[in-house]
Amino acid sequence: MALRIALAGWYGSDNLGDEMILSCMAAALRARGVEPIAVSIDPERTVAVHGVEAVPHRSPLGSAALRRSLRRSHAMVLSGGVVQSETSPWNIWFHMSRLRAYRRSAPATDGRGRAVVAAIGLGVGHVRGAGGRRIAVSEMRRACHIVTRDAASARRLRGWGVPDVAIGADPVLAANAPLVSSRPGATRPPDSRAPRLMGSARSRSESEDTICVILRPPNRRGIRTAAAKTRTSWQPWIGQLARSLDALATRSGMTLRLLPFQPSQDTPMLVALRQRMRTDTELVAPSIDNVLAEVARSRLVVTMRYHGAIAALLNDQAAVLLDYSPKMRSLAAEGGGWASLVDLAPLDTGDFEPRTLVGAANGAQAKSHRTAEARGLLGARLKINDAALDDLLELIR
Repeated sequence: MALRIALAGWYGSDNLGDEMILSCMAAALRARGVEPIAVSIDPERTVAVHGVEAVPHRSPLGSAALRRSLRRSHAMVLSGGVVQSETSPWNIWFHMSRLRAYRRSAPATDGRGRAVVAAIGLGVGHVRGAGGRRIAVSEMRRACHIVTRDAASARRLRGWGVPDVAIGADPVLAANAPLVSSRPGATRPPDSRAPRLMGSARSRSESEDTICVILRPPNRRGIRTAAAKTRTSWQPWIGQLARSLDALATRSGMTLRLLPFQPSQDTPMLVALRQRMRTDTELVAPSIDNVLAEVARSRLVVTMRYHGAIAALLNDQAAVLLDYSPKMRSLAAEGGGWASLVDLAPLDTGDFEPRTLVGAANGAQAKSHRTAEARGLLGARLKINDAALDDLLELIR
């Protein structure tokens, strides 16, 4: 029987960042002759988009059904920014319930009698309350491998009492962006393990005189669902963002292209933003098939979305990272400070100045030569991800 590994994360939503993670993780398993099984909140969508087997799980209350679905799986791998309570206090409980469900149904164990569970490309953010940290620590200590996507995530886990943590990379850095240099004729050597679902990118010299803007509603604490909270959370920001983006368009002479990375949450905010702006903007609807290519069409990327920044890095683009979450600070700092970082706290007080965004864009373009080195440094850490995955396979063969 073929080896089967369950992949867990925020899969099955319309969030392109999480769907890119699934594409890359599934490609890594297939390259090793392993059949991926996605744990998804919308398995029909996941099957249609990724062509992988998918099993449903939308709530910790469905853990018994998940256990039955995973009995033929030989291991589980958790990926993405799932250890955080920034979006909801239930977030950690939800994802850790998947690990618990797998452990209770697991047919295979490692040398110490444990279910074979790993976290690879894991993001760890702010966790409020001791209860969430305790359950995360309990599950992570049972994992055979923990590989975070950044150093800050590793520091948090170690500080909570999880000692064996390696620092790897975000799985999407394995995606194919075939042309990533501004040098004429330069190409990246093909990687047979990289997913080919995200289109081809352009070189910087072929990019249009546009700025790619990727925004999202701010995270707000509360017990309502993330979708419910984001319907109105962005309203106090719109006027300030509109003035700042108008100033950026005017100073740069470039057209702005607005890309929703999670249409259900981002599009209402972007539509309202366009209505408040004086300069013309284009609203684009990227898909998993063309998202890298759509980002690559522009010369500069301004993003609140983590994987919008990863896309800029893959495409060798200058980037301004809007700091709404610890993961944005980590990504801006790692790789030698390749991107500009903008603090969004003044948006909540009404003190965000248009010159702030304009200055950050100028700074990003001035250090755009650092992106190739940053991509190399961060991409080299994919070897840590690969080593953990290979070791996991040794445990179940």
